Amino acid sequence: MSPVLYPPSRPQAIGEVLDSAFRIFKATLLKCLPYSVLATVAGQLQNIYVIITGRTLHPFSNSDPGWWTVYLLGAIMGCALVNAIIIRQAAVASGSPSAGAAVLWQGLRNVPANILMVIVIAVVVGICFIPLAGVPAAYRTWSIAVLCVPAVYLVVLFLCSWPALLVGHKGPIESLRYSAHLIRGNWWRTVMIYLVVLTMIIVLSVTAGLIVGVLTQVVAARDLAVTTAVSAVMVVASGAVYMPFVTSMSLALYGDLQARKEGTDLERRIAGAPAG
Repeated sequence: MSPVLYPPSRPQAIGEVLDSAFRIFKATLLKCLPYSVLATVAGQLQNIYVIITGRTLHPFSNSDPGWWTVYLLGAIMGCALVNAIIIRQAAVASGSPSAGAAVLWQGLRNVPANILMVIVIAVVVGICFIPLAGVPAAYRTWSIAVLCVPAVYLVVLFLCSWPALLVGHKGPIESLRYSAHLIRGNWWRTVMIYLVVLTMIIVLSVTAGLIVGVLTQVVAARDLAVTTAVSAVMVVASGAVYMPFVTSMSLALYGDLQARKEGTDLERRIAGAPAG
């Protein structure tokens, strides 16, 4: 019988959270790889459209309805597939059965809630920059830097909203509130964990990019078609691996913060309970 990797039985140190994430990633990679490959391809649909049509289009600054249709379709598909990865990882890590078709349907069904959460986050973060309207142009750069501080603080508070929605089965607004509840008091801890993950991804990406670049120059003899094909395969392969790694980290962090907060809340309730 496989060990239960999620949720943790107790609060964990940062190193233990990272170790839990690696174990969840290792146990679920092959099961989630088809979803992550498709999600990466979905994120490239607009670029594929540009290549097929042979047109020169600038992202987000063109009026081509085909490009926007493909982009929105890819975003919805990608969102549903990322949802499916998180749901599948939580099921495998907790030892619960999960069927591929059911996971995909659950992922697709939660896309409207994801969109609502993104809109709410964008509005809340956007409010931080309202004071820019009254700032002279000469001080605009410094003002943006200052206003980014509360904006970043709010974004970090909402980092656990995705697993709260998909694993905790909460509504979109309640997921945002619950995420803020979990991370409040653990803000720097959350930032440190994600900085470690980001650093690892950057180092591995740069290393892999250098290796592939050298091999491409040697094998392809500067053939543009081969170079383009290798680069495309590299994007899909790296995205297919990094995506389940990031989601496993979010799941491990979510479980740790739940253990911390719920344990603290229980202690407070016990301490406040009347004697006898």
